[in-house]
This record gives sequence, C-alpha cells and structure tokens, in this order.
Amino acid sequence: MLEAMRKGAGGWLAKGMLGLLVLSFGAWGIGGDMLGSSVGANIIEVGDKTVTIGEFQRQYQIRLNQLSQYVGRQLTTEQARQFGVAQSTIFQLQTSLLESERANQLNLSVDDNIVLTDIRTGPTFKNSAGQFDRFRFQDILRRNGYSEGEYVEVLRGEIQRRQLTASMTLPDDKTPSVLVNTLFAYSGEKRSAEYVEILDANIAGVPTPTDDQLTAYIKDNVASFTSPEYRKAVFLNLTPSSFTEGVTVTDEELNAEFEGRGSEFNEPEKRAILQMIFENEDAAKVAVTKISSGADFANVAKEELQLTPADIDLGEITRNDLLEELQEPVFSVATNGVTFPVKTVLGWHLVKVTGITAGTNKTLADVKDILQKDIALRKGAEIMFEKATALQDEFAGGATVEEAAAATSLKISTTDWVDISSKDENGNIVKDLPAASEFMPELFDKTKDTEIDLSETAAGLYYAVAVTDIRDAKLKDLDTVRAEATTGWQKEWRHTENKKIAEGLLEKLKGGSTLDQLASSTVSSVQTTSSLRRNEQNPILAGDANAKLYSLGKNDFSLGSNATGNGYILFKVATITPADKVAEKDTISRLNEQLAVSIQQDLLAQYQNYLEKEIGVSIKQNLIREYF
Repeated sequence: MLEAMRKGAGGWLAKGMLGLLVLSFGAWGIGGDMLGSSVGANIIEVGDKTVTIGEFQRQYQIRLNQLSQYVGRQLTTEQARQFGVAQSTIFQLQTSLLESERANQLNLSVDDNIVLTDIRTGPTFKNSAGQFDRFRFQDILRRNGYSEGEYVEVLRGEIQRRQLTASMTLPDDKTPSVLVNTLFAYSGEKRSAEYVEILDANIAGVPTPTDDQLTAYIKDNVASFTSPEYRKAVFLNLTPSSFTEGVTVTDEELNAEFEGRGSEFNEPEKRAILQMIFENEDAAKVAVTKISSGADFANVAKEELQLTPADIDLGEITRNDLLEELQEPVFSVATNGVTFPVKTVLGWHLVKVTGITAGTNKTLADVKDILQKDIALRKGAEIMFEKATALQDEFAGGATVEEAAAATSLKISTTDWVDISSKDENGNIVKDLPAASEFMPELFDKTKDTEIDLSETAAGLYYAVAVTDIRDAKLKDLDTVRAEATTGWQKEWRHTENKKIAEGLLEKLKGGSTLDQLASSTVSSVQTTSSLRRNEQNPILAGDANAKLYSLGKNDFSLGSNATGNGYILFKVATITPADKVAEKDTISRLNEQLAVSIQQDLLAQYQNYLEKEIGVSIKQNLIREYF
C-alpha cells in the first residue's frame, strides 16, 4: 500500500491533491486530536489486568521473530497478517492473563528457588555440553527485549500458571480404558468380503438417445458442456530480464561484484567435531590421560560427565563458529586427533575432530557468467523501476496501455482468445503471458471500461493489462457436442439398467441363493477381497460399499458400487478379524497418547471458556487491526 502511495504521489493529479491538502491545513489548522497518541491505551483487559499497545507490540514482535526464524526469512507485515500473528498473540495473552488472574485468586505462589532451578535446568539456556550457559541466557533475553528481572517475573508467572493447569493433567496411562478399547476395537477390526461383480459394459441393447434426451442430459451436466469465458487483452509486462538487452557490464563492475561476494564463492573449511567441557583443568587432564591410553572419546565423556553421544556431537562447524580460543587448536589437529585442554569462559574443552571437509576457492573466471548475469539483471531492475514510475504517471493522466507504451518506449503484447486457466480455444497453454499469479484473475476481473493502472506483483514485478474483447461462457450447441453427449447418456443408461439387474440379484440372495449360483456371462465368479480395516482404501469396494461391509451380519448380503465406478458389487462378509491388543500394543500406546492429548486440550479449552465468562475479557479488535 505504501509503495502504491509513493508511486501515486509522482503523478500530476496526486501532486495537485497534495497541494490542496497543505492549503487546507494552513487555512483550518491541525486539531489537537490529530497529534494525540493511543500508545498508552489498553488493548486487552482481563479482570483487573490490562495490556497496553506497547506491551502487545513487544509480544507480537517476539512471535513474529519466532515465526520468521521458523520459516527461514523475515516476514513482512502483510505476511504476518496472513499467518495470523496478531490473533495468535491475542490468544496467548488472553490465556496467560486469565490463568494468572485465577492463580492469584487461589493464592498460588512461586518462590525464587523454584524460578532459579527452572532457569538452570531447562533446555533453553544450555550449551552444547548440556550445561547452563549464562552468556546464552543473557543473549536470548537481550534478543527478546527482557531484562533479567523482567524475565524472572515472566517465568514466575508461567510456573504459577503451570501449577494451576497441572491439576487438570491426566496421569500417565490413565486415559479411560473403556474409551481406548472401544476405539481400538472399532478402528482395528479387519474384514474381507466374498463378492461378485456386475459390469455396466455387459449391458446389451443400448438405445440411441433422441435429441430431447440429449438436451436434457446436457442441461443436467451443464459444466461438462459449457465453453469457458474467453477474453482478448493488450498488456505490458515489466521484468528485469526484459531490460537487460544492450546493458553493458564493465570489468570494474565484475571485479567489484566478485570482491563483494567473495564469501559466497569461497566455501570455508568445515570440521566435524565432538566436544566435552570440564569445570577445571585437572578433570580435563584425567580425560586426556584416558584417551591417550586408548579409551574412546565418547566413552570418556559418558564416564566423566555422563554425556551421551548426542550431547557431545556438534556436527560440522567452521572456524568462525567456535570461540576464539578454540579456533586454532581445533583447526590444527588431523582427522581423529584430539586437542589439548583449552580454557574458555565456559570451562576446559577437549575436542576431537572426526572429519574434515576442505574449503573451496573459486576464481573470477569460474563465476564470471553468473556475476555478469546478476549485474545485468540488477541494472535491468533499475530500468524497470524507472519505466514503472513513468508508466504510473501516464496512467494517472488517463493514458491507455498503447498510449503509455508509446510514451515510455515500451513494446506492448496482445493475446488472442484465452480463458482464465491461460488456455486458448484448442485447450493449449498460451505462452508469453506474465508469469505472475495475479495477472489472469485481474484480467478476468476487469471490464473493457476499467481504468488502467500499473499492478505490482508479490515478486516485485510490474504489469498493466486492458481488456479488448470478451466472449461470455455459453452452453455448447447440441450438434457440436452430440457425440460426447451421446457417449455420456449411454454410459449413464447402462449404469441405471445395471443397477436394476443387481437389485434383482440381491433379492435372490436374500431369498436363499448363494453368490456362486449367480455366476453367468454377465456376472463374475465369486472372489474374495483382502482383509482390511474400515479406514483403509479398498481396491474393490467403493466408499459406500466398504462402509456397508462393516455393518453387515455374518450371513447378510449387500449391494454397492465397485471402486472403478463402472459397475456394481454383490457381497457378504467372508472373514472378521478382531483387533489384536497383544500384536498391536504400540498402536494402543499411540492411541492412548492421542486420546490423552485430545482430552487434555478439551479440558483446558473448557476451563478457558469458564474463566473467560467468570473473570471477563475485553479486546479492542479495531485498535489491533489499526496497528497490526
């Protein structure tokens, strides 16, 4: 939006409106309410507790940073809205405030020793050796905007809320057994079916439909016989690559680019290492003696520090990943070598190098083509932005696509008839259309009279499009689709007649006949399906038939569609295999865990609803939408 305002401000119309706005301020003055701020306003109220916009902003930013770290890139404001960051922040704050208010009402308290123990033993602030790292502690607090005192109080509140909700936690393996057993028996039971198949293709004497019958069939299947809406358009497509022709890249630019991106093309040496950290040098020397005598590094770590192989494995690291004191020792030993004890702020380190990946250094000649293309595209992007600004001015003045293209020396493109899926009248994909996902929806949203403007894509490219002709979607003529409609009508007729035959055979089965007595030229021989659970895909029975199988009695028969949809199945239960609690104890264990989590979530959700009604919650959604 801001980008659009910036570009719009370059036009003569926008400049004129801005001038009038300035004059109006001069004539009428600026009201005091326009200079006010709502930063101190309460945005959430829960009982007697409140959250200001400033406090909400900090929690919002923390969640945004967490999500950005998870997806591997910094999210924009628009992307944050799409991910619902503001709403999730509201939910988090509302939940914690309700629980805190209730904990205070119940006089729950947490002393300093409990908070300190949680900080020192929790996984968040431990280093690679599994020990509490004060530097890591301070760094994480700094990045999240907390002082130590603030964090202690935040954690105290969290522990207090844990005390409250712990009372609603199900004990281990205490999910109601009747619920687990019932669901396991239901989902774990297997059945197979004996069946015969009656295919539509075996139905003879298929009539030729009349025109009236075909017309009725086409109306009942309008989507299959309607040609899509087609449009013709004229458009401009601005991409950096469209402006690279004739761009010159000098040797000086190539050299500067190569020097500026040296780290990209020079891969540093990496080493796979194992590490253990001791509190004092004497303990480290004891470990060195054992290793020198032939003891395994991992075994020594387990004996001396009770560390597992996963605890000591730091994976592949570069020199700069290590503390300065460790860099030279670690990158000086050979593969399977162990450093002497090295002292850092964390303690005394012993490091074993288990593998070395050599670094690579590419020359300018190696990457010249890549750099030349990148520089040319960057220059093309600069030209694109200049052209986009010029086009915006032209469109603001009422120019057509053709007029704007002529004024800015750009080449226009046109389309023949194209539908919204970018296909022509023969069903082929139309090439050379803008690749932006926004282009086709915009083309089909416009009319021939829509005012032209420059559109910016999510990728930062530009296009402008004008509709030149429209051909509405319409039902195809009967003569055009006669063959297709006749095939469809006859297929439907066969299926209907086949069902009548199948229903008649079902009555014979209910009257005492057996499946093998039905076999004929149009009815298959008796076959048996695989033994499957009710939620497994049955390759023979369609969904409706498969569902019936699990409700049938041992000697009952039923009728359903076959899985391919071109016939019917007459079937009965062949075998029933109850769920095996002994053989599938892992399945029962997982089901037990899933049900425990589900019950726990339901309990907490109901408790939250109760607290919300009991304590009261007020959220200023309009204010949140305004700022976030």
